[in-house]
Amino acid sequence: MSSVNWIRRSARRLGVVALSLGLTAGLGLPMPAGAANEARAPTLEGQRFEGTVNLADRNLRLNGLGLRGVAWIKAFVAGLYLSAPSKDAAQILAMPGPKRIRLKIMLNAPSHELTRSLVGRIEDHESEAVRAKLGERLTGLGTLIDSVGDLKPGDTLDLDFIPDKGVSLRLNDKVIGLPVSGDDLYRCVLKIFVGEHPVDRRMKEGLLRGGY
Repeated sequence: MSSVNWIRRSARRLGVVALSLGLTAGLGLPMPAGAANEARAPTLEGQRFEGTVNLADRNLRLNGLGLRGVAWIKAFVAGLYLSAPSKDAAQILAMPGPKRIRLKIMLNAPSHELTRSLVGRIEDHESEAVRAKLGERLTGLGTLIDSVGDLKPGDTLDLDFIPDKGVSLRLNDKVIGLPVSGDDLYRCVLKIFVGEHPVDRRMKEGLLRGGY
């Protein structure tokens, strides 16, 4: 099941008509310090991201932001966090250490639709040898994502790689289940976003910005 089908079907089922962004104009008044910091935060389609996060005792930097959507339907904004900024997809895929893919959800959809999209993409574009090596771990990742339940606008879903632990999932800063082992599994997930056959080339371009 493709991501496009997930987005379209979710929109039809929930009667989504349009998504829009509100903009407010300044009135010439001094901006509060907190508001100034928010204004400087990396933002795409109204979704703000922290410039740095801490994962596995490492400070990761936001490498880029990319929108996943079809026409006027916006599914999520993705942010890629790395220990060192890079515009080179191959370098990122080979990069050791912790990584984070953060999704800021922008529509209502059951998490199993995301599972089908991610797992289906790996099954379609990885070799038989790779799929055989992933084995039950790929199914385990799908089960982990399914356990989240319904996703809604405003949710934050993190797909993390933690060395010596594997792929970990967090919803709104809460850890979901247990990690699924293997840097090879996370590499396959990451390739969906920045690999040779990305689910969305415009999103890939944004994620490969090389830092903020």
